[in-house]
Amino acid sequence: MRPTRERLEAALAATAGRPLTGPFESLVGYRYGWDEDAGLTVELDLEERHLSQFGVAHGGVTLVLLDTVGGVAAALAVGETLARIATISLAANFIRPAEPGRVVATARIDHLGKSVAHLVMHLHEGEAGGPLLASAIGAYRLFRRDG
Repeated sequence: MRPTRERLEAALAATAGRPLTGPFESLVGYRYGWDEDAGLTVELDLEERHLSQFGVAHGGVTLVLLDTVGGVAAALAVGETLARIATISLAANFIRPAEPGRVVATARIDHLGKSVAHLVMHLHEGEAGGPLLASAIGAYRLFRRDG
C-alpha cells in the first residue's frame, strides 16, 4: 500500500498549522509535497544553517530527511489505526554531497506489516527523480490502536 495525496492533505489539515512531525520539523525547516510519480516528498531548501564546515549539507540533515520521509510514508499508509511510529533502524549511503539548494526525499514501501514497515528512501537534488544524493533503508515499528 502507498500513502495517498488525500491522506497527506488530511493529515496536514488535522494539525491545524502545527508541524506534522513535531517541533523539530520547524527547526530544520522541511515541508511536505507530492510528486505524481514518486508520491510523498519531504523537501528542504538547504541553507547555510544546514551545512557542515565543508560547505555541504551536514550528514545529520540528510538522515533527518530520509528518516522523515520513510516514517511519514509508513504512517500515511497505515492511516487512522496508527497510534505512533518509531524508527527501529536506518542505514544510509551518502552518494554525492548535497550542496545549498533544494533537495527532495522520496520513499517506497517494501513491506507494511501489522507491527513493522520496511522502506527504501532516496534523497535527490532539485526534484524527485533528480540526481541521487543519498539512499537509505529503514525499518519502523508501528504501534496500532487496534493492537
